[in-house]
Amino acid sequence: MKENPQVEMSNGTTGAVMVVGGGISGMQSALDLANSGFKVYLVESSPAIGGKMAQLDKTFPTNDCSMCIVSPKLVEVGRHRNIELLTHSEVASLEGEAGNFSARITQQARYVDVDKCTGCGLCELVCPVTQISWFPEQPEEGDKKKKLKAKNKRIISGPGAPQPTSLVKWKFSVDEEKCSKCGGCHRACLHGAVSWQKKEIASIDQEKCTGCGACFVACPEKFQAITISEAAELDKNLGTAIRARSDEIKKVQGEVQSPSDCIRCGLCVMMCTKVMGIGALKMVEDGIEAGLDICQVCGACASVCPVNFLAVEELTDKTPRPLLDEFNEGLNLRKPINIFYPQAVPRVPVIDEASCVKLNTGECGTCQAVCGVGAIDYTHTVKEKQIEIGSVIFSPGIEVFDPSIRGEFGYGIHKNVVTSIEFERLLSASGPTSGTVSRPGDGKHPRKIAWIQCVGSRDNSCGRDYCSSVCCMYATKEAYIAREHDSSIEPTIFYIDMRSFGKNFDSYITRAEDNKVRYVRAMISRIYEDPQTGDLELRYIDDNGERQSEVFEMVVLSVGIQVPEQTKKLAGTLDIEMDDFGFAVTDGFRPMAASRPGVYVSGAFNGPKDIPETVSEASGAAQAASVGLANARNTLLSEEVLPKERVEEPGDPLRIGVFVCHCGSNIASVVDVASVTEYAATLPNVVFADHPLYTCSQDSVETIKDLIKEHDLNRVVVSACSPSTHEPLFMSTLQQAGINKYYFDMANIRDQCSWVHPLEPEKATEKAKRLMRMAVGNVSQAEPLSELEFDVDSTMLIIGGGVAGMTAAVEAAGQGFGVYLVEQETELGGQVNRLKRSWDGQDFGPFLDDLKARVEADQQIRVLTSSVVVDQGGFVGSFESEVMTPTGGSRKIKHGATLIATGAEEYRPDIYGLNDLETVLSQTDFESLIVDDPERASSCQSVVMVQCAGSRCEEHLSYCSRICCNQAVKNSLRLKELNPEARIDVLYRDMRCYGLTELDYRRARQAGVNFIRFDPDKAPSIETGEDGIAVTVADPSIQMEVRLNPDLLVLSTGIVPRDTEELATMLRVPRNDNGFFIEAHAKLRPVDLASEGIFMAGTAHGPKNVSETIAQAQAAVGRAATILANEKLKLSGVFSTVIPENCAVCLTCVRACPYGIPVINEEHTAYINPALCQGCGICVAECPAKTITLGRFQDENINAKLKSYGEMETVAETGGA
Repeated sequence: MKENPQVEMSNGTTGAVMVVGGGISGMQSALDLANSGFKVYLVESSPAIGGKMAQLDKTFPTNDCSMCIVSPKLVEVGRHRNIELLTHSEVASLEGEAGNFSARITQQARYVDVDKCTGCGLCELVCPVTQISWFPEQPEEGDKKKKLKAKNKRIISGPGAPQPTSLVKWKFSVDEEKCSKCGGCHRACLHGAVSWQKKEIASIDQEKCTGCGACFVACPEKFQAITISEAAELDKNLGTAIRARSDEIKKVQGEVQSPSDCIRCGLCVMMCTKVMGIGALKMVEDGIEAGLDICQVCGACASVCPVNFLAVEELTDKTPRPLLDEFNEGLNLRKPINIFYPQAVPRVPVIDEASCVKLNTGECGTCQAVCGVGAIDYTHTVKEKQIEIGSVIFSPGIEVFDPSIRGEFGYGIHKNVVTSIEFERLLSASGPTSGTVSRPGDGKHPRKIAWIQCVGSRDNSCGRDYCSSVCCMYATKEAYIAREHDSSIEPTIFYIDMRSFGKNFDSYITRAEDNKVRYVRAMISRIYEDPQTGDLELRYIDDNGERQSEVFEMVVLSVGIQVPEQTKKLAGTLDIEMDDFGFAVTDGFRPMAASRPGVYVSGAFNGPKDIPETVSEASGAAQAASVGLANARNTLLSEEVLPKERVEEPGDPLRIGVFVCHCGSNIASVVDVASVTEYAATLPNVVFADHPLYTCSQDSVETIKDLIKEHDLNRVVVSACSPSTHEPLFMSTLQQAGINKYYFDMANIRDQCSWVHPLEPEKATEKAKRLMRMAVGNVSQAEPLSELEFDVDSTMLIIGGGVAGMTAAVEAAGQGFGVYLVEQETELGGQVNRLKRSWDGQDFGPFLDDLKARVEADQQIRVLTSSVVVDQGGFVGSFESEVMTPTGGSRKIKHGATLIATGAEEYRPDIYGLNDLETVLSQTDFESLIVDDPERASSCQSVVMVQCAGSRCEEHLSYCSRICCNQAVKNSLRLKELNPEARIDVLYRDMRCYGLTELDYRRARQAGVNFIRFDPDKAPSIETGEDGIAVTVADPSIQMEVRLNPDLLVLSTGIVPRDTEELATMLRVPRNDNGFFIEAHAKLRPVDLASEGIFMAGTAHGPKNVSETIAQAQAAVGRAATILANEKLKLSGVFSTVIPENCAVCLTCVRACPYGIPVINEEHTAYINPALCQGCGICVAECPAKTITLGRFQDENINAKLKSYGEMETVAETGGA
């Protein structure tokens, strides 16, 4: 790394940003900032980054494995040269002002050296402690430690007499020079193996000795006359040796599931006395004598017992305090030294001060003894670090509601009542049950599982009035995935409103219903447990007003999200204003900006939201935090220095390494990973094969890098999942090991094997072998490819001049980028020109006027109204577009990135007299009436609003328009302000007032607005005409029909995207069936399009309100900045090349290429510009002369794959690993 000595620019701003919070939001912000030229300090309070997303099993609506999609991001953050990770740390103070802050960071003692630790996990494995100990009072410094003597004792005996064993026996001997002739060893031995006479040296008969170590324990510490030999791992320390012997005994006799008779191995007594320094246990004829009053309840004795003879609660008169695994939500135990989770970044353990025996008593030290690199350091102390930054992003994440507050659900009392996040861990391959759905109470597989919605949401009785936004969908996902794990499961979701308001969410609900997920609209009043079976009875009132009772074997509480108290305290330290619930207070027109200048917020701290909105806000916050620091860009960066790439010489042998990902239940529950790995080792040229638990985790990719060097590998194959996500990660690993990154291939054995053949493990395994064999064949023919470097044009083309486009233009110009803003209408502003007020009561007029003025005044922004983009060529960083201007002429524009912000408009179907009758209005019409003609609006005595009028139906719009419910509530409240006596009836299917807008929904009900739910199968009968309006609807709350004759009928008709079919075709970017553009990844790339360098924002992506549109516009600029901020970029080495000697100039390639890249050059042969080539291979396939080649897809590669596909027998011509 080369540090740039320049710290500050002349304007005094610092080119570094502190990001607080290492969840998905913080990670995305950090990466966007670091990749656009800024130094980042990422501060995370927990031992590793990842946040809540790392705990999830799958993500909706794609059902991608959460860890599989987030792991590459974890590794990228951990590796990034310009992101400094400060985990296990807190922000202590923030001084200064925007552009020049000084932050003081408190780094908690980890007791493990991050730089030395290799993340092997051996320290955690050998640590014997499983409980938070009741440590005895320690002597003052200089005083002698007193030996503890038990007064309260108990004999622990089994169903039968002890069965002494000599398995994996240690040899105990008497050191004659040290023996005090006291006879303690003789008296302790229960097998007559120790001979001793008064005033004589003891001796041990090795024939009689069982190796229990009673003599060793009895020998006074000051003499240490009994020695041990023939004990594995004793060279490290006794604790390590005890663990090793316990493990060996288990191997020999097999794991014992239920408690059995004591085998008198003596490991528990030696552990308690010699390692823990307590001496609470003693071997006696009938079993084990426990000193109840002196036991420190560390659990070490029970953890090393190879036959589960000991139970901690029987050994003490104190209350055991199990060390619960926080990452697994307390569903299993952890150790005092603990790696936060398997794929943690950094994968470095932390020692818990409260439970570590060494830190509290000075005993044990097993972890330090076993650490081969000397990473354990018990002298670590709290440290403070001062950092200089220009701005701050605060994205600390959230926690879930504690449902024990709602006592009627029995959480914490009924063992088979769990929270949704606990159920996520049960589903997860890395969870406590390895993905097996089982009841915590008895381990049984439940058949009937119920989900109860709105636990800790929409509930003012516990101070959680808001909607948590995510619960309906995650419950649906969990129910869906549970059935994927076990098709016998019968899920039922009890809900109030189904708030599936996001893009494609309703379709996911339909998929769940088709997958036999049952939905019941009801609120559960109470849960009753059957103490005999552990089953749970739920009572509720159904749609017909009837009382119902139903028994389930397991209940999942869909708990809401909330801001942790620690986060509120930290926000106070940073001087960030919060609302009553602890969420950040922001302006709807500046959604990322906190109350303190220079501090920005994102993620759930900015209000409850799902992962895509969180990621989008993270990119938006990165943009907002850096726009004021643009002049200090690139001043604090470190350059990446890769090792020199190895050049192969002719005749060098192929040395292929194969890595088959285990991935818990995602792959290994179906595919026999060990068998695939063994098979890989037999293939030609494969010299190394292994099956890491998670190949994409940071420790695994670092191990791969080391193994490349150790085994001199020159080709690598990974059999795992999601090549589009993971391939860049593994290719980067090859580069860091000095190998050309195109010497790599992947076999997708999750998507193509375990996921599609879950009930056919043998076929899935055979297919995995075949796919892996094909990948090995392919890399055998791989050639090194070089990548072209080119200059980046730092200009941005924005298509669409609404709020999204104008916001993006202003922000991009603020970053120092040139902007072309193209709008097909004569006026900027888009749909917001027709709106009056935002949901939080702000006038759109002044905001829009100011935004237009800023656009027109900025010299960096060139506005082209009444213009249309008609063509685009080029590639990321170097596009060229043609714009048709109002004069009929065209203009060529060069730019490095493109943003689509084409917007949407109100849908106006010809229903119920809309567009014909003055008494039938859309919500936009009604809003204009309230603002422009308040006198007429206030004269209305009765208004009926109909939700989903033309939405969520096949006849009109099949999707939810997201904003309609909030718009109806907003307009209802405003009418009530004008005329408190007006009757307002809102007819709805589900009131989707998500997040903090639930508060307005509650206000509307309190103001007297009537909300009447209807079933789509029993839609309201509406008659409109010159004689008036008649509405008849069945009200389920009173089980009667209601007839209404309002003055006005207001329809919530939804929004529809503008016609962008030609634009999408021209830019070669996909849209869904509804006309909205499709993001590159539903969760992690919500503003990126599939074509690199093209982004989207606003309602072109999907329905959303103005605040969300602004946030997404900022996000798109933040993402584009990762391209435009670079002086140069590299193109992929995969492009087509014409062999001119064989070209017949037949023009086949010219006609076939969908991108129009091939041309006929002056030499009268076809020529393909490598910078423009998209690498699709169509020209290669179509060329009749076979004179076009494509890197990585040569005939040799394809033939090798085809040949490997057909080879069913094991081939081992060159030997395996």
